[in-house]
Amino acid sequence: MRRIIPCVLALPILLAAGCGSPEQEVSPDSPTVDESATDAASEPQDPPEETEEGDEEDTVDGGGTGGEFAFGEGAAFPHPVGAYEEEFQEGVTEDVVYTVDDVVLTAPGQVGFTLTVEVPELGRVFGTGLLDVRCSYGEHAEPATTDAPLGELEAGTHTTDMVCDAPESPDSVLVSVANGGDEADFRGPVG
Repeated sequence: MRRIIPCVLALPILLAAGCGSPEQEVSPDSPTVDESATDAASEPQDPPEETEEGDEEDTVDGGGTGGEFAFGEGAAFPHPVGAYEEEFQEGVTEDVVYTVDDVVLTAPGQVGFTLTVEVPELGRVFGTGLLDVRCSYGEHAEPATTDAPLGELEAGTHTTDMVCDAPESPDSVLVSVANGGDEADFRGPVG
């Protein structure tokens, strides 16, 4: 009598043995190549199209760098829509946009600026608990501070005034904004 193995128990055995149909098997004596696969692989492909809003570096998935921007320009990072990870729909995202502007010398040895975070309707709050903002003057870097931390943000536009110590009265500054996987640099003159 033949014994039947339930499908659930047979799966690990099939995976360990290597699954495939007899048509997919290749014997060592007669190598074959699927010509349709090589034809598709050898066809030239068009380069990705550039968008009017900027280079591909300007907008990236969360977890990458957004490149470098001028003061007043927005760095956009796509974030999934949904209250919980299991509710996220594949490929459905909205952009969270960071902007640095109003960069001025507030006092000798201090640079002040406004950080703006535009949060779209994500179906949840957007956290800034990992927000790290730094000012760089050449090789010298200082953390930015604020009296009004952003916290968890609802959909809308949120701003906070920040300051960085400066080694002297600088002509320009690089402001680096990192929040989780979102990272962008903003560079420009100090007004």
